Formats: sequence, structure tokens, C-alpha cells
Amino acid sequence: MLYPIRDLLEIYRLMVLSRRTDETEKGLLLRGKTGWTAASAGCEATSIVAGHLLRKTDPILTTYRDRAVVIARGVTPYEMFLQALSARIDPASAGRQMSCHWGHKKLAVLSSATPTGAQCIPAQGLAEAILKSKDGTFPRNSVVYVGLGDSTVSQGEFYEALKSACLTRSPIIFHVLNNEYGISVHVREQHPDGRFMNLFENWPSLKTIDIDGTSVQDSLRAWKEAIDYARSRRGPVLFQSRVVRLYSHSSSDDQRKYRPPDELARETERDPIPKFERELIAYGAATSNELEEIRKDVEQELVDAVAEASREPKTDVGRLVPDVFQTAKVDSIVAGRHSEAAGKTLKMSEALNQCLSELMALDPRIVVWGEDVADMPAHLLKQHRGMLEGKGGVFGVTKGLQKRFGNDRVFNAPLAEATIVGKAVGYSAQGFLPVLEIQFRDFLSPGWTQLVDIVATTSYRSGTNYSAPMVIRMASGGYLLGAGGPWHSEMAAGPLMHYPGLRVAVPSNGRNAPMILRAAVYCGDPVVVLEPKSLYARREGYFETAYPDFDQIAWPGTSEVIGDGRDLAIVTFGNTTWMTLDAVRKLEEESVHARVVNLLWLNPLDAETIRRSADECGSLLVVDEDRETCGAGMAILNVILKEPDLRRRVDLDRVCAKDCRVPFGEAGERYVLPQVEDIYRAALKLVRQMSI
Repeated sequence: MLYPIRDLLEIYRLMVLSRRTDETEKGLLLRGKTGWTAASAGCEATSIVAGHLLRKTDPILTTYRDRAVVIARGVTPYEMFLQALSARIDPASAGRQMSCHWGHKKLAVLSSATPTGAQCIPAQGLAEAILKSKDGTFPRNSVVYVGLGDSTVSQGEFYEALKSACLTRSPIIFHVLNNEYGISVHVREQHPDGRFMNLFENWPSLKTIDIDGTSVQDSLRAWKEAIDYARSRRGPVLFQSRVVRLYSHSSSDDQRKYRPPDELARETERDPIPKFERELIAYGAATSNELEEIRKDVEQELVDAVAEASREPKTDVGRLVPDVFQTAKVDSIVAGRHSEAAGKTLKMSEALNQCLSELMALDPRIVVWGEDVADMPAHLLKQHRGMLEGKGGVFGVTKGLQKRFGNDRVFNAPLAEATIVGKAVGYSAQGFLPVLEIQFRDFLSPGWTQLVDIVATTSYRSGTNYSAPMVIRMASGGYLLGAGGPWHSEMAAGPLMHYPGLRVAVPSNGRNAPMILRAAVYCGDPVVVLEPKSLYARREGYFETAYPDFDQIAWPGTSEVIGDGRDLAIVTFGNTTWMTLDAVRKLEEESVHARVVNLLWLNPLDAETIRRSADECGSLLVVDEDRETCGAGMAILNVILKEPDLRRRVDLDRVCAKDCRVPFGEAGERYVLPQVEDIYRAALKLVRQMSI
């Protein structure tokens, strides 16, 4: 062993510490002190070496089987027991996540989540962001470690992340702990011939390493090679450690039900700790008595850690809801500035483009990506910048931005929505402000796990140690004279409002769109902006508005009240705002005087204005393009319904889309989506009903 004895003994100590922490948590479970745990037993050799050789500033994103990696990084058993016991000072999650969901901001361990493989794309995004940053959270020479299991290789998000890493030559190591089982599903039932490393042998810039992960010697050699390769910026590494699973998948599993005794016996023979003990003694690095003393010290450390962690107060339930968001109103970058476009009449698409261009000029942290958002392929920009008009998105919202700010700040993304959304988590962690585009709301579904399970939960699941500020723009809604059809007409704001941690905004003209976008960029939270695509190019009437100066910002929870009628309040947003105003003009002919509350944000709602308008008018009509079942309008109505006194005084109704997809063709679209006449009739009926 050509390695300092002191370091070898420290590796041994950490291996024993990891194993005994596994077993101590199992003891806490058996005593009813915690509800779940998972063991890393059998992974200690490769994982401890990885954590030992990585720099303390190299960011780590883990799987629940990575206890040994984070122990080597410096996370203590005491801190792990804090999570197992749901203590409020748990550094990983403030006592909110189940055991083995690692996170430690001071030690560069990013917050983890449960969905299988969901850590891969954010990890790749972080590695890519490190390449581009000058003064980011993590040093420019950092290497990103992401842990996963052999079953995770079956996940599409793993492939997306690995492909993106090769495309950008990102400094990242994908560490696959292969114990041949995904709970009870064997590797032969997941990969051809039970193997997967051969599938990636010829991927450009990708280095593949395959070792016996129960061997410390093999691990020391291979991990140095992997880290050196990634740190030299030659590309990513796919690193397989063939390990053993000595205990069941988790505390809720019993592997004796599906693994024969002889197989389990063979696993025990490969246990990395006794193997390393024999090697240390054989090479004269330690005696059996010296190793026994190390084990005794570990036992005492664990006894003390359990006792100390058990005294800590449990999760602070008073912080659960407030910590879902980290909303701030940071306008220092735009404060006191004047826009040269202020006062000009711009279409919504032009106003959004102007706003993005202004903000990017002021703030180098802002980066833009999505499908077709660039003016042209990156390799053509230098030669053809002045020759080609440029694309800039299917609706032209990002046109000219790549030409002005270059390939590093504006770039096309692969046609992969999970990648578009998920890598923004990594960019945010490095200090960037991502503004990304999903081409249509209808196409968001492949990115759903990244959006609602990773992006939306970042603040909450990390106990506010981490946040994921970003803006996710997407064209939404119908009213394209039937040209949209079933998959280009979705508003679907309700599902987005359902998940805590996402801000949702909807502009309705060229004036409030940039006001919303400024707030979305600087409010500190992840924001989904649903841009009604049928309004992008309109100029007449309600859309003939002046571009707002920098001091006009529509912070979360903002609405616009149009008119001061007291017969009826109509609450609406987006596409149906102009339609509602048309209906209000018709109501005036019937001597019905209505006011319109145009919501610019759906999460949070401007509940105060909704309540006040309902109270002053005595009747409230909600108009929205969402479907009847679980649409945004139901959340708006709930502002009144949850207050019994107000509910008794106010008559309520709702005009919304029918519960079916919008068909192709104008007749079908008019049938499914609310029209001006529908709003007019419902309003008149509500007012007349109130007067009876």
C-alpha cells in the first residue's frame, strides 16, 4: 500500500463509523425513535475514498446510499441523528425529511430529494454553470459528485444528464453504486445481460471506470484517476462501483423474501470492512488491537451523538409554511434607472424582449435558455451574426439576445424539458439567475418531476439553506381561432398552483408583462410565467399601452383594479381580461356597473383586493380560462368561501373552460373556452339574481 498509514487508518475509521451509524439508526427505529432508515453497508470502501479524495469545496449531490461519502466530507453522526429524530436544528432539512436525505451547506453537500435519479440533471447543471462562472458559489476548478444506484441508470433523466454533460464537457462524476438490486428488482431485469457500462463506452468526452467497490486499494487508484480527469476539464466520468448490499433495501424491506441464503452468504464474504482489516494487518499498517481501539472510539462517539441529538427540540412547525418560499423584493439593480423604451407602445412580445434585454445588460448573472431561444446555432454566431435575421423563440420573445449577449448567456437547449427545468437548479446554486423557456405549457409534462419535486421544494426541504430562484416562461392558453388544437392550447394554471414553492404569474398586455418579469427575476423564488400566446402580437384597445419604466414592478400578489363599479366585481386574468372588459362595456348598456380585478399573480393571489371588491359589490364573478375541475378559478373562489361571514353576504359564480381538451378548429375552441357572451350572460344573471 503506497499510501500514508495515517490516511489509511482514517479511511478505516470512517468506514467503521459509517457502518455503525447505519446500525445505530436501525436501533433508533427498533426503539420507536425514528420511522425509517436505509443502510450504506457494503459501499464504504469506494464511498469513503471518494469523499476523502474530493476537495472540501467540490459540491456533492447524493443518493440515500451515500452515507459514507458525506461522512468522509465531514457530516457527523450527530448531525445525521438530528435528521433521523426530526430535530429542528438538523442541518440537512430542519427535521423535515426522512433519514438519509443528506444536505449540509457549510460542507458543500446540496439538499437531496427522494425521487429516483432527480439529482442527476441539477448536478449536471451545476457542473455546467461552474464552467461558465467567474465568481460563483463554488470555485471554477471544482468537480461535481453525484451519487446514484444501478437502478437509476434506467431513468430517462440520468440519460439526459449524461448526454448534456458530454455535450458541454462538464466536470462531473456520476458514481453508480451497483449492488445489483433496485429493492427486489434485479439488474438483469433492468439492463441487457445485466450490464450497462458497455452502453456508454464510445460516448464523446466520457471516461468510464468500473471497479470492485469493496476494495480500498482499487478505489484509491480509480478515484484519483476519475477526479483528475474531471478536474482537467476533459469531460465527465461515469464511475461504476460494484458493491454489495449487506442489509435490506431499507428498514421497510426484508431481502430474505427474495434473495436466497447462498447469495446473501456470498455478499457477506465481500464485506469491505473485514477485507480492509485483513489488508491493514497483512501490510503491517495496524495490529488487530489498534483496530479494536478505533472501533471502541467509534462506539463511544455514537453513544454520545445519540444522547446529544435526543435532547434537541423537534421540527419547528411554525416555520413549515413560511419556509416554502424565500420571497424578497430586491430592486437595487434597477432602482433609479430610466428605460429608453419607457412610454413607447409595444406589443407584449416586444415588451418582454425589451425587458429581458435591459435586465441582461444590467445583471450578468442572468442566463437564458430553452428550445429555439437563440438566434441561430451557436457555431454559426461568429460568422453569421450580421447576415442572418435570427430566430429568438417561436414567438420572437428572445430575438436578438444571443447576438447581443453571446452564446454563454443565451443558448438553445436540447428538446428535453426535464433538462431545461432541472439544470436551472444547478445554475441557481452557482449564483446565476436563470430565465428559461418551455415552448408551450402543453409540453411541460416531461419536466414535471424537476419542477414540482426539485425546484419547488428546494427552500422547504433544505430548511431554507438553499433556494432556487429562476423564471420559467412558457406560452400558454388558447384563443388562436382554433389553430392550437389539443396540445397547443393549455392554460392549466391550477396544477401549478397546487404545488407549494412555485410562484405563478400571468400577464395580460405589454405594460404589465415587463412589470411581472422584473419581479419574477428578483423576488428570490422560482416563478412560472404563463404568457398568453394569443396576446403576444395584439396592439389595439386594452393592448395599446405604454412600456413601464424601471420603477414599475408588479411584485408577487399584485393585481390591477379597472373601474369602480359597485354592482358586480369580476376577477379574471390573462386571456380573459380583455374579454371581461368587453363584457363590462356591454353591461354598462344595461346600467350594470362592474369593476374588474385583473390578477397578475395566481400564487400568491391578491386575496385582500378580492375580498374587498366582493364585500363592496356584494357579488363576485370569477372568469378564467382554466377548466372547471381543479382550475385556478376554484382557488380564487376559495378566498371568499373560507370566510363564512363574507360568504353569506356575497353571491358567487364562475365562468371557465369545459372539462375537455381544446379541439382543432374555431367552432370547437369557441365551445370549450369562455367567450365574451358567456361572461356577459353570467354577469347579468348574477346581478339580477342578487336584486331579487
